[in-house]
Amino acid sequence: MTDGRGTVREWGGPTGAGEPDWAAMAAQHEREVKRRKQLQIIGGMVAATLVVGGITATAVGLAGDSDKGGAPATAASGTPSTGGPAAEPVEVLTSSSTAPSPSPSASASASGGASARPSGSAGGRTSASASAPADPLTLISSAATDTAPLDPAKLFPATATVDGRTWTRLATAVTDPCWKATTGGLGDVLAAHGCRSILRATYTSGSSAVTVGIAVHDSKADADAVAGSHRGQVQGLVPAGNTSYCTSAGCANTHAAVGRYGIYTVAGTVKPGGNAQDAVATAAQPDFAARTRTTLLARGRR
Repeated sequence: MTDGRGTVREWGGPTGAGEPDWAAMAAQHEREVKRRKQLQIIGGMVAATLVVGGITATAVGLAGDSDKGGAPATAASGTPSTGGPAAEPVEVLTSSSTAPSPSPSASASASGGASARPSGSAGGRTSASASAPADPLTLISSAATDTAPLDPAKLFPATATVDGRTWTRLATAVTDPCWKATTGGLGDVLAAHGCRSILRATYTSGSSAVTVGIAVHDSKADADAVAGSHRGQVQGLVPAGNTSYCTSAGCANTHAAVGRYGIYTVAGTVKPGGNAQDAVATAAQPDFAARTRTTLLARGRR
């Protein structure tokens, strides 16, 4: 074979016949095939190495981002993730209180299933129209707010038990002007402070007797003024025709005020003797005074 200049080019060296050395070429071809296979294997290994390196670099980058966020990503159970796809972030709720607030369902269970919303509220806010009830003492401190009827039969019960002894109501009365039911100068003090009337009831146990009186004023200020300058006493009350008792000064007595009312007691005996002392009646009168105070305060709770 010539190269255009009359020179003969031999393939793989001279063979003596001017033809290519086919055996040498076959051997060279086999060597090239093996070399290409080796290169493919090496290339595959390099590619695999690069892929692993890329995954590692990605994992390191994600770990770096997690470090910047403050805490590693955690699985739903709270255990740090060690492999697989990255876990979704877990939102942590915090409270300023030292103890967790109960859930609505827990609150309902604790209250027997009842709603936690207070009565009279709208959307969790207390209604402006809801207000605490007025103090009973405040209500009975003025005639303008204390308007219930004043009936001695209802203010004084038919019987009372004091220290195991039963007392029976003997008589009731309403007296106006007030001074007619008093003695020893009490009437003058009551009149000076607008006393409207005096309601009385007498209780007896055997021959012992206690009369309870309620002086009615228009205001607490009037009742307090009378209590502050007290003198004298109420008179003992008995039905017409019975022996009178404690109609003049000298019997054991008490006085107090609550709201717009004055409370008085006088203790003695219905035996003949006028102002004779009676130990049983004297011991019982503070209890009668306390009961009457409770009854008057109950008017303010209606």
